[in-house]
Amino acid sequence: MKRLISALFMFLMAAGTISAGTLVFRPAAEKSRLPLGSTTYLGLEFANVDGQALKLDLYIPNAKAPYPVIVSVHGGSWTTGTRDEGTAVLQVSRGYAVANIDYRLAPGSRFPAQIEDCKAAVRWLRANAARFSLDSNAVGVMGYSAGGHLAALLGTTGDVQELEGIELGNPGFSSRVRAVVDYFGPTDLLKLASQALPCEPGDPNDPKEAPSLLIGCPIQSCPAATEKANPIQYVTADDAAFLILHGTSDCLVPWQQSQILYDALRVRDVDARLVLVPFAGHADRLFLSPTYQDKVNDFLDKHLKNLKRPRGARR
Repeated sequence: MKRLISALFMFLMAAGTISAGTLVFRPAAEKSRLPLGSTTYLGLEFANVDGQALKLDLYIPNAKAPYPVIVSVHGGSWTTGTRDEGTAVLQVSRGYAVANIDYRLAPGSRFPAQIEDCKAAVRWLRANAARFSLDSNAVGVMGYSAGGHLAALLGTTGDVQELEGIELGNPGFSSRVRAVVDYFGPTDLLKLASQALPCEPGDPNDPKEAPSLLIGCPIQSCPAATEKANPIQYVTADDAAFLILHGTSDCLVPWQQSQILYDALRVRDVDARLVLVPFAGHADRLFLSPTYQDKVNDFLDKHLKNLKRPRGARR
């Protein structure tokens, strides 16, 4: 397995699918690496907001059903990016269904629209679990940068109704997830500037920068609204398990953003692990090396495969 992952990593680098400073997995590369017998459903609408269709691409493995599910949330500073980005699709070959999802972007849509959309996607997947042979009890999320922030929020806000966006559909289903893989996601936006490395290219407190565009106001002038987007504020003992990966040379999102999330999770005895990658920058190719991919694989298998359920438990 390690040799297979290493070979895939080298293939992606040679093919130019990933490059320094980016973790982008484009549709053509996805299709070329999907295992034989897998099935792809593109552009499935999971919600509609004022005429704007929110869609997901669903990749079904060639494996024994029901399939554990990974929801993939793309990055892009909450203002850019598309659902065909990310590396979660690598898990299809390991027996996971993967759903790459849309969410509304800032500044056109302010928080909490983004997390409401993510929750709507999870509820839709559970509502359609029988249709696609999904295991609704084994739903995890993987997010990158801004998507890591939203993935962390999914992991800590399972019962927070003010962020649910129930009007987006399927109110009878849960938006809770069992496992979170958070790649270098921001957490406490108000601390971004104070924690920034000297290589930070801008001022995170600038009203024209992404954090303020997400919240809809200069973040330091509206701390109460900004704190509503902080996953740390919602941590409880029954949260999802977390695997957090962050580079120590990240110039865009300080590694301390992941440290304070990890510390908050452990205070509440949540199953959490923080992996700091020495010298890695934001979305560094090092995250796809076998050393760190194996950690992700082991974490997902522990929390989403071979689950012990009480007799008669619903899937």
